[in-house]
Amino acid sequence: MKLKTLEISGFKSFADKTKIEFMSGLTGIVGPNGSGKSNIIEAIRWVLGEQSAKDLRGTKMTDVIFAGSANRKPLNRAEVSITFDNADHYLKSDFSEVKVTRRLFRNGESGYLVNGQDCRLRDILELFMDTGLGRESFSIISQGRVEAIFNSKPEDRRSIIEEVAGVYKYKQNKDKAQKELGNTREYLNRVNDIIAELEGQMEPLAEQSALAKDYVDQKERYDQLEQARLVIEITDNQAAKQVTDKKIADSKALVTRYETDVAEQTQHVTQLKARREALTVQKDDLQAQLLKLTEETTALSGKQETDATRSAFQKQQQTELTARLETVNQTLESSQAALAAALAAQSKQQQAVDDATAVVAGLTSGNSKAQQQRLNQQLQQLQDDYVDQMQALTTLHNEQHFLAQTHERDDQQQARVGGQLTKLLADVETVTQKRDAAQAVLDEQLAKQQTCHAQFEAAGDDYHKLTAAFETAQKNWYNALTVMQRAKARADSLAATNDEHASFYQGVRAILKVRSQFPGVVGPVADLVTVPADLTKAIETALGAQLQQLVVTDENTARDAVQYLTKNRAGRATFLPQTTIHGHRLSDMQIKPLQGQPGFVGVASDLVSFKPELQSIVDHLLGTTVIATTLDAALQLAKIGGHRFRIVTQDGQIMNASGSITGGANKHTTAGVLSQRAELTKLTQDISTMQTALSDQEKQVSHLQEQVDTAAASGAKLRDQKDQIDATVQSARGQLTLVVEQLTVATRRMQAIKLEQQQGVQDDADYQTQIETTAKQVIETEAALTQIKEKRSALQADLNSLTADMTTQTELLQTKQQWLAGAKASLKAQVSDCQRLQQTVAKTTAEVADLRHQLDTLTNAKKVANEQNLAEQLAKATAATTEVQQQLSQTTKELTGLAQMLADGEAALTRAQELQRVALSDMNALSATQSRLATLLDNDLNVLAEAHHLTLAAAKAQLDDALPIAEIKRQLKLLKRGLDEIGDVNVGAIEEYQRVSERYDFLARQQSDLLTSQEQLQETMSEMDTEVETRFKTAFDEVADAFSEIFGQMFGGGKAQLVLTDPVHLLTTGIDIMAQPPGKKFQRMSLLSGGERALTAITLLFAILAVRPVPFAILDETEAALDEANVARFARYLRDFGGGTQFIVITHRKGTMVNANVLYGVTMQESGVSKMVAVSLDDVEAVS
Repeated sequence: MKLKTLEISGFKSFADKTKIEFMSGLTGIVGPNGSGKSNIIEAIRWVLGEQSAKDLRGTKMTDVIFAGSANRKPLNRAEVSITFDNADHYLKSDFSEVKVTRRLFRNGESGYLVNGQDCRLRDILELFMDTGLGRESFSIISQGRVEAIFNSKPEDRRSIIEEVAGVYKYKQNKDKAQKELGNTREYLNRVNDIIAELEGQMEPLAEQSALAKDYVDQKERYDQLEQARLVIEITDNQAAKQVTDKKIADSKALVTRYETDVAEQTQHVTQLKARREALTVQKDDLQAQLLKLTEETTALSGKQETDATRSAFQKQQQTELTARLETVNQTLESSQAALAAALAAQSKQQQAVDDATAVVAGLTSGNSKAQQQRLNQQLQQLQDDYVDQMQALTTLHNEQHFLAQTHERDDQQQARVGGQLTKLLADVETVTQKRDAAQAVLDEQLAKQQTCHAQFEAAGDDYHKLTAAFETAQKNWYNALTVMQRAKARADSLAATNDEHASFYQGVRAILKVRSQFPGVVGPVADLVTVPADLTKAIETALGAQLQQLVVTDENTARDAVQYLTKNRAGRATFLPQTTIHGHRLSDMQIKPLQGQPGFVGVASDLVSFKPELQSIVDHLLGTTVIATTLDAALQLAKIGGHRFRIVTQDGQIMNASGSITGGANKHTTAGVLSQRAELTKLTQDISTMQTALSDQEKQVSHLQEQVDTAAASGAKLRDQKDQIDATVQSARGQLTLVVEQLTVATRRMQAIKLEQQQGVQDDADYQTQIETTAKQVIETEAALTQIKEKRSALQADLNSLTADMTTQTELLQTKQQWLAGAKASLKAQVSDCQRLQQTVAKTTAEVADLRHQLDTLTNAKKVANEQNLAEQLAKATAATTEVQQQLSQTTKELTGLAQMLADGEAALTRAQELQRVALSDMNALSATQSRLATLLDNDLNVLAEAHHLTLAAAKAQLDDALPIAEIKRQLKLLKRGLDEIGDVNVGAIEEYQRVSERYDFLARQQSDLLTSQEQLQETMSEMDTEVETRFKTAFDEVADAFSEIFGQMFGGGKAQLVLTDPVHLLTTGIDIMAQPPGKKFQRMSLLSGGERALTAITLLFAILAVRPVPFAILDETEAALDEANVARFARYLRDFGGGTQFIVITHRKGTMVNANVLYGVTMQESGVSKMVAVSLDDVEAVS
């Protein structure tokens, strides 16, 4: 099988569709960092089913889709297709060419295709399983994979050989078998528990079925008498209810009349209150008007006085403003005259300054100064040149002197070097002997260290295993303890609720709290019956609120309890006196058709446990209720029974005798009294079980703790030994390093002295040449100094002549410049005065305008209002005040009379309401009597319908020569006593016994099947372990032989071995690597250098490929840690590999590129977008 092509579209940096065709031999992929080379490898891993976004250098899987660049928008899909030539059917497929495609959209949708057909990820993984390809195979080898080999523990390295051996599917099958075995054992435990439970049920059921017939006969007679009693009591209560209904009708008429009177009086009082409210509002308005008029009168009086004062002040202010205006006008005129004179003087002074400036400009416009500056510059340049030449001459003289001194010192140094060289030769010999001795000591200590480390590592592994087991056991114990504590807390809560009857009605709780005051209180129904767990919901639904009814011995106790509740207003409760409550049960004729029907559980009273003396109470509550498994079964049973009794399903649905159905479920269901007690019972049992299990776990944790402590002490002892030997090795290594450094220093020093000796001979030869060169440079420098002196003298003469002519002009210029400076200062002062005067004029002008505006405002102001108008307004306000005071007095008088009328109306209303309350009280008493009679009728009719499934008319029709009520009650009592003597009877015991027996037989067969399955699974797992051991050992031996052979080729010599750490246990043994590169000793791979370890790991991978060749192998910079020589061996081995494997190498190394048949270059000409360029080196070599 060969890898033919790889097509990439929208995957990471490959935005455009890119197709890579792979040839046989070695293919190299090169390119700069960040160009997208590794994206090709990741594309292959991705299309083969890689599911880890992190391993693809992303945070989520959609990160593999091209994310856009500066010039391109992000894409919405990534697609990679890989095509294999499967002509040899290496892959388990009928196709000669297999194309696998993977797509991913940015919205998260993805898909796999094989040859264009949709498939699952599981299909892809199974296609490549045990083929040497896939996500974790050796077809893709990265630098990290190489590092993992030499950095991993021996136990982790065994996975390499397991991959070669192809035991992955066996391990998967074993894991699956182990899970199935665990499930089988769990099922077997459950079956055993159920069988044990059924064995305990069968014998009691057999005994119960023997009593069923006697019970049914007596119960039938009991039901007949109970029906007669109900008919008589219903007839009597109906007559009493008719009388009460007539009295209630009369009482309602009287209440209606009183209600009319109350309504009329209420309307009259309401009208009076409305009139009072209106007068109150009117009075408030009049008082507000009076207050406003009073304030207005006061304001008008004050305004008359204010106007007179304001007029006098305005006249005085106008006189002051006129005087101020005259003064400011005079100041303005004088400032304007001064400003004109200052401007004229400024203009004259400016003209004089301009003339003087022109004269100065004429004196300074000549070229004499520029010529003088040029000559000075030339003279300064010659002076600088003269100084430079003098410095150079001094330097040459110094150099001649230095050469002479140096030559003398070199002669002396050569004599000393000869003596030092002789001494160093002797020192090197001595240090070499010390080094050999130190190396021998180090080798001895290293051997001891290796043995000690092996012992310590073995002890450490044992300690870690024990610690892991201890932590696991401890964690399980903690978890179990937490569960038990939660169960205890829940049980305590339920027990407290049960003891305090917190979920009971207020009246029931009140009686139970003072139970000692009522000796005849037996207890609530919920406390007196025991219900099987699977029937808790059904019994709770059947009884409902009746669970909280209180059973008492007689009517007197019930009466006293009711009086106590009434007196203390402590709530209400229902009491069941044992002397008056008579049970009702379904007859045998009614039950017999139901027996054997699917879903029939039994009569509710037969399914609960209670004391014999409570039989009549339980029959009264549950004797006519049938329990069914489901609602469908209840519907069928109701049809069979003719809808003459109530049926309740185990999940709480009700089929009423009338045919109506009550059912459903609330979103939040509160546990009832029986459910809470069933839960408490179960929790108590579970806690006992958990305590036993916790005790066992504690013993296990304690035992493991002792083992961990022992292992820790042993490990500490070995650690001390290891630290001691490590210190000894470190000391020996340090001593060796010191001696080696001394030898290195002595050798280097000897070499330096030899070089120094040779350099001295060369320096002596160069001395004469340097002396002659320096003398020649001195002569040339002295000639240059003479020439500079002559040029400098000529320039100085020209400069002196020019300086004399410029002296006269300079004196005149200085005089003019001094006068011009004074004139400019005077001009500046005049300009400043002009600006100051201009500001004064502007300010004064603005002030004049402001004063004139104020005078105009005072002149044009309105005069004070006419005093006569103010007097008229004051008179009108006084008259209005008087009128409002009169209206206020009239309103107050009317309010006083209305208050008396309202008091009389409210008194009449109170009398009418009192009469109404009395009438309502009488009617309520009659209604209570009516309700009591109706309740008694409803209860008796319900009992007749639910317990006996009869209407009143049908019961009367069946009543033959009815006995007196006293006789009926006497016979009922005798029959009740007989039923009590029989005790609890399970009418459905025969059917239940048959059902349990059948279930027991079925479970026994299941138990046998599970035991057989368990044995088969254990046998299969044993066979798989044997197969894995055989395959693993065979693969290990083959890889070990190939590794030893290829090691010599890759290293150019040396030897290497693969060693099993535990040859006896092949399922768990680790693999260690021992290697001896040329010139080194035989040692573990971990002690080799970094490059040697990398090449050793690569050698192991080549050995695996030699033992189990793969169609193609991709190497991602695996040779990065190798030097050039090893890279060349690496590349030649790839090229000459004889297994027919295609090699695809991502590399930066020249040696690998040279040996490649085809080179693909990955470039990123456009930022963020990778492109491919291909070159066939075979074709290039052929052309060249």
